[in-house]
Amino acid sequence: MIEYNIVMCGVGGQGTVLASKIIAQTAIRNGINARVGETHGMSQRGGTVISHVRLGSEVYGALTPEGHGDCMLAFEPVESMRYMNYLRKDAFIVLNSHPLIPTSVNAGLATYPKFEIVEKELNRVSKNVISTDASKIATEIGGIISLNMVILGAFSKIPGCPFSADEMKKSIKELVKPRFVDLNLRAFDEGVEAYN
Repeated sequence: MIEYNIVMCGVGGQGTVLASKIIAQTAIRNGINARVGETHGMSQRGGTVISHVRLGSEVYGALTPEGHGDCMLAFEPVESMRYMNYLRKDAFIVLNSHPLIPTSVNAGLATYPKFEIVEKELNRVSKNVISTDASKIATEIGGIISLNMVILGAFSKIPGCPFSADEMKKSIKELVKPRFVDLNLRAFDEGVEAYN
């Protein structure tokens, strides 16, 4: 593999950082070079978080150059629009359709776009948008905290994903606290099913 770039975006507390570690761990265990870069904007207070995972033998920097992203894992709809400039034409986008409404919107100081507008903007870059309410799925199986695993499960099914679902599950078992492993594996499996 020469190069495969994954851009993950969301807000603090959604698990983008753990998801990036799981992908990188899976790559390294399979002999693939991995670089991870993260940017946090007041992430502990619900601010924006973007993680880059770059895989391959020709990858040297941690941040995906604009227009080179092969895949986006978007944990929050508006955050996907904020970072779509990183994607190449026809990249795959795994999109959580459930919004996290910012305080400024709740206070009446800003507006939040309708989901149809988000999809329309993303479709300008790619028609390969896989959207599911990952937040709802995670909540129904026992905890919104497993949202990231639902997204990773869907990611494992996209064409060109460099790993199998089973390989990613090994990394989940290695990196997630033991008491949360079963919940996270169930969430991952639900993400796989949501893609099918």
